[in-house]
Amino acid sequence: MKDNSIWRAVREGRAALGTGLKEFASRGVPWIIEAAGFDYCMIDHEHGAFDLEAIADLAGWFQATNVSAIVRIHKSFTHLIPAILDQGIMGIQVSEVDSVEEARAIVREAKYPPVGNRGISGQGMHTGYRSYGGRHASEYAPWANANIIVCVSIESLEGLETVEAIAAVEGIDMIAYGHSDLSARLGVHLQLEHPTFKAAVRRIADACKAHGKLARGSAETEAQIEEYWKLGCKVLNLPGTDVSTYLDGLKARAGRAHARLKSIGVPVP
Repeated sequence: MKDNSIWRAVREGRAALGTGLKEFASRGVPWIIEAAGFDYCMIDHEHGAFDLEAIADLAGWFQATNVSAIVRIHKSFTHLIPAILDQGIMGIQVSEVDSVEEARAIVREAKYPPVGNRGISGQGMHTGYRSYGGRHASEYAPWANANIIVCVSIESLEGLETVEAIAAVEGIDMIAYGHSDLSARLGVHLQLEHPTFKAAVRRIADACKAHGKLARGSAETEAQIEEYWKLGCKVLNLPGTDVSTYLDGLKARAGRAHARLKSIGVPVP
């Protein structure tokens, strides 16, 4: 199995750049994402339409690239974590985590002993279809615990107030935030330059720095890419998903065609 590309980018001193999928699940998508220059891709189970079979297919296709796939789920689906990871997914992101207890429950499902209590499954995509047998605990489990990223997402006032304690939980590797939900809870919905929102992002980044965890920033503008990197966000989720990228590209092409047709007197919508 390949090492996690997020960890690889961080080791190399680079920012790990990510994008998201919520609509398209075809075999060529991972290759396109790799060719575009991304390090990882978030497959959206929370807001997307992907079932476990689609996630398993995507996991296999991503394994053919140097892009690691992580899956976003809501915390009410924590019980799905073992099955998702057994498909060869390289990370799990859990939304709306508010407490230390919730963070620990996620770790129990996602990490093998002695860190968590993830159930042991033998040959599968997660092991490259190798059989470790009695060596599972000594060979595969340590590799999986070190490489598979467990990320929690702060999206509420409760989570923000507890973020330092959550960052201290053993087995949590990365902390993200839901920029739309968190800014809404702060009373400044999508005002991402508002001082209140910026202070929240800084608090999350500082908590990660204090406890040696990765901070993932959602950089919605080019200026925020630089700003969040300087805050300590070594992982940067870039704006948009497959839906917005495809839609924006099509609109741009149609717009250019309509403008040219209009210039020669052809009616346009």
